[in-house]
Amino acid sequence: MISKPRRLHPAAIIFYLYKEFKSIIVSLAILFLAIFRNSLMKIVIAISVTAVIVIIYCLLKYFTFSYQLLEHEILVKSGVFVKKVNHVPYDRIQNITTNQWFFLKPFGLEELEIETAGHSEGPEVSLAAVSVKLKNELNMYRKHVNTEDISKNVSRETFLGESYSITWKELLKFSLTSPAFLSGLLVVLAIYGKIQNGISKQVYKLAADEMQHLGIFLMILGLVIVLLIFYVISVFVLIAKYYHFNLVKDNDQFQMKYGLFKTKRTTISMNRVQAVVIKQTLLRRFLKIASVKLVIISNSKKEDTEKDIIIMPVIEMAELDKFLQQFFPHIPVEKVKTYSASKKTYYYDLRNAIIIGAIADIIFAIFTFKIVWLWIAFIVLTIVFVVIPAYLKAKRTTISVLDDNFLYLKNNKLFTKNIYYIPKSSIQLVERRQSIWLKRKLFAHLKISCRSGVGERIIIVKYLPVKLIDEVVRWYK
Repeated sequence: MISKPRRLHPAAIIFYLYKEFKSIIVSLAILFLAIFRNSLMKIVIAISVTAVIVIIYCLLKYFTFSYQLLEHEILVKSGVFVKKVNHVPYDRIQNITTNQWFFLKPFGLEELEIETAGHSEGPEVSLAAVSVKLKNELNMYRKHVNTEDISKNVSRETFLGESYSITWKELLKFSLTSPAFLSGLLVVLAIYGKIQNGISKQVYKLAADEMQHLGIFLMILGLVIVLLIFYVISVFVLIAKYYHFNLVKDNDQFQMKYGLFKTKRTTISMNRVQAVVIKQTLLRRFLKIASVKLVIISNSKKEDTEKDIIIMPVIEMAELDKFLQQFFPHIPVEKVKTYSASKKTYYYDLRNAIIIGAIADIIFAIFTFKIVWLWIAFIVLTIVFVVIPAYLKAKRTTISVLDDNFLYLKNNKLFTKNIYYIPKSSIQLVERRQSIWLKRKLFAHLKISCRSGVGERIIIVKYLPVKLIDEVVRWYK
């Protein structure tokens, strides 16, 4: 069964235009402001000429792109100046993701991306605007091809129809407690850093004069308002992103569907899963909620594939064990035992943090000793971001063997608690570290490595009793 060569829907031109303008807009803004700073007419002409060139290029890109579903592979032809013919065998396909913006729904269109084994520069095939029926058609072709597992998985049981959806209350808690607004602020600052040379000195002078008139109180108030605006925007963005998040486990695959303005459907094969991670920030701990993520093997450097895949954005802690037993029945969550941290663990972590913080405070005070409030504020910051995380690290760090197949590990990063369930088959390296001083005290460190994304994930626990470390080393051997 072979289909005829097909073109994308004309709506693909809109996607091409968006991506091209997005990739060049910042660079062009800097260039035009630097060259034509004093001539508005020249800037308008330059922008118009650039827009025409981009539009022509996108039209050529659309008319030179085609794809065809063959018996054993999908054939993609593309290229404006350099012709490319891409043969993608169905048995190499690892993941199929679809994105459907709200304006595409009435036309039954979506964006489809195919990720394969051995490709590391984003999806090997990206179809900008195709029928929603294409994914099912593609899967039908794949069923006729025998697929080969590329790695050991977390669970190979087959389940049909296992489903879980987040509630509106959980989504609201998740969005309100996210620090994502700080990322948005950093993006704005980064853009400013790129275009600041194109801003005239008169603008800076005018801004400085205005700030002098406002006074310190109004400046602080303005900063608070800016942060509040970014916070509100981030809350709405997260609600829109994870709206109606639904997870289904079907035939050794996780299928996720979510999104308000852009409905995203992602299918992840369980043979790519290397570990299950539970993440919980300090604020979410008080609200008794957490996020569940997956460390996976990936062959794409694009967007989220280098990060852990969120399989459940938010879940009540009371439902967590039930969720893990439902979707990861091979993980013996009932065997998890919690251990209180040793007093020596607290001592080592806090000692290191206090020494580092004290050195930083002394150096900062030498240069700012005349501004008392500034170095006092710096001392407070070192306590908050150095000493307190060290305390949390000592309190939360632990490791234990659950059974012959699974390892339980807990550590802390800044204010976030991380819990890992790692199958032995996913671990590539277990390394025991111990200095001569720790050897006398019967303490050691442990380094664990497993595959993650296109690289590896290094997980380290420090200052634990030797008996716990040696138990893990013996288990792995």
